[in-house]
Amino acid sequence: MYKFGTFSLGGSKWVRIHTGKGTDTSTDRYWGRDWYVWNNSGDKAYLRNADFVLRDTCEWTSVGSGYKWC
Repeated sequence: MYKFGTFSLGGSKWVRIHTGKGTDTSTDRYWGRDWYVWNNSGDKAYLRNADFVLRDTCEWTSVGSGYKWC
């Protein structure tokens, strides 16, 4: 699970979540993992608010480039 910590995402705003290492910015957040996290045949990410209420999901499959914009 990746938690944003004190980062707040405003309405109609976007952010890219990277599983690898990097420097967090207002548009890119880094999980800091050294190994693969996502399943090669498909996987799903869930976005929940501070109260753990589901706000959005993003799902990808092995069909295509392996990149998914949600």
